[in-house]
Amino acid sequence: MIDPFAPEALEDPYELYAKLRADAPVHRLDGTELWMVSRYADLVEAASKPDVFSSHISAVIYAGQGPTPAVLQADPDAIGAVDVLATADPPDHTLQRKLMNRTFVPSRITDREADVRAFVDSRLDVALSAGRSEWMHDVAVPLPVSIMGSFLGMTSDLPDLVRWSDAGVDLLSGVATPERMIECWGEMTNFLAYLRAKQDAPEPGSVTADIAAAVARGDLNEREGVSLLLQLVIAGSESTASLIGSATLMLCDQPALQNALRSDPSGIPVFLEEALRLESPFRGHFRITTQDTTLGGAAIPKGSRVMLMWGSANRDDDAFASASSLDVDRPHPKAHVGFGSGIHTCIGAPLARMESRVTMERLLARTRSFHVADGSPPIRHVPSLFVRRVERLDLTLEPT
Repeated sequence: MIDPFAPEALEDPYELYAKLRADAPVHRLDGTELWMVSRYADLVEAASKPDVFSSHISAVIYAGQGPTPAVLQADPDAIGAVDVLATADPPDHTLQRKLMNRTFVPSRITDREADVRAFVDSRLDVALSAGRSEWMHDVAVPLPVSIMGSFLGMTSDLPDLVRWSDAGVDLLSGVATPERMIECWGEMTNFLAYLRAKQDAPEPGSVTADIAAAVARGDLNEREGVSLLLQLVIAGSESTASLIGSATLMLCDQPALQNALRSDPSGIPVFLEEALRLESPFRGHFRITTQDTTLGGAAIPKGSRVMLMWGSANRDDDAFASASSLDVDRPHPKAHVGFGSGIHTCIGAPLARMESRVTMERLLARTRSFHVADGSPPIRHVPSLFVRRVERLDLTLEPT
């Protein structure tokens, strides 16, 4: 039986993914109208057809009281949010993407490298003095929120941004309890109120000021502007936190590779692409079909919810040789879909890559070795159909 909600599948989904790719690559989950798409070619095809596979959030899946998940019909109006960017379709998506491309120009990302380095070094100063770190809490989670906060002019509110980001991820996890759903909904209401206030009085030169100017010109309406800010915080933070955690854990498991990258840090970017492929930050994203359609030989009715499973596609042996193995000599290292595919490829990918690269550079440069601390709890991941992030990572570090 295919049960992506089983605890063992939530913790380690890759056996389930392999079974789906082999037996039912486009599979309707029993008792639901949710279709799971697991093969690389099928995902790329669906992502290339936004007119058929809409990105609008039509419903939110959560843990119900019975054997199958419950579905909550999405009502963004209830909290004042609207579909934007990752959850918008053309022509709205086209305009929003164009505006954000002008905002996240390469020079703006490069200018933040010194801030990333300073943040990581400050946390490493403490960790190396103690000889240990809970890496997710100390670095992986707060770093991207801090950097995005500086982009948006919200640097004084880091704890709130982390809490709100976690609530946004839990809301879409597919396994949140009804009680947690209510809590998350309240957090999102508070977050949007905070963002409206920031948009009304943005910090000069910030991305928030850019968005406020677009609202003033009429390129966006007020709710689109606020919803863009919300998405930038949540999605931008999650991608980097996941990548840093997964990459660090992989190096703990492979000390020879750890030493090789110390000797030649130029190999870090390709290593990070393999980390993205093997442990995709987002396990999948949802679409809804706008018409009856066919994908991978399966007939999918109009109005069906479809999950494009990036984490499965990236381990498809038809797309990547020895797909479940880490290979830093892999040709075309960016051919994965760890940041999505098509018009909705993650707009923050260059920022996530830079933050993760600098973090790995500093961690490797300032240590002789690091490994999972003896006696630490078993490695677990945040329970979610949506994201793939290490929950806790206790490290022992030996300084240079």
